[in-house]
Amino acid sequence: MFEREHHQKVLSILKKMNPEFLLDTKCYFGGGTAISLLYGEFRESIDIDFLCADQDGYRKLRNSVFNNGLGDIFSQPIELMRDVRADRDGIRAVISADGTPIKFEIVREARIELSGMMVASLPVPCLTSTDLFAEKLLANADRYADKSVMSRDIIDLMMMEKKCTCIPKQAWDKAREAYGDSVRGAFDKSKQLLRSNPEYFRSCLAKMGMSDELGLSLEAALNSSLEQPD
Repeated sequence: MFEREHHQKVLSILKKMNPEFLLDTKCYFGGGTAISLLYGEFRESIDIDFLCADQDGYRKLRNSVFNNGLGDIFSQPIELMRDVRADRDGIRAVISADGTPIKFEIVREARIELSGMMVASLPVPCLTSTDLFAEKLLANADRYADKSVMSRDIIDLMMMEKKCTCIPKQAWDKAREAYGDSVRGAFDKSKQLLRSNPEYFRSCLAKMGMSDELGLSLEAALNSSLEQPD
């Protein structure tokens, strides 16, 4: 179903999860790997991130992990490469997929409310498009100046924007509700960082396994400086 070998391994883990329990706890697949899988595998993404913004849902997840490890979250056996850890911020584990370690995390989202649903292309519930955008806007605001993350948040936003024409106003509103005007400021600055340093931009694209053709289209979109709705 997916072309990249690592994404096939991610899918093999997702297929072992319990979608009914995830829906019941309002725990949704999100982050860069979800975005890549949902938007055509435009880049390599290696971790599995879920998010839960529901207090009752996260309580149920925590209690389940305390009593049964990941036994309720997964409906089929998995091989753990590290003990499961759970605290107020999230639940973390490292799962083996044919010997490849894959980081698995459920993040307790306390900044914005989230919603999700089942989608045809994946076996687990995913964040809605609006909430995928909102989470990426927040992530970009947190770390846009950190070159160690290869500007992947703004690049993900640009790819999603390319597919969806524009960033939904609801996503801007949700992100601003959490972080205020800094969300838009970070968005503009992260684009300017790429625009002013094309060698760094191309290096980011290469490190994430993005094609030259796709890189050229993103550079063109970046330089067009299209404005987003306020």
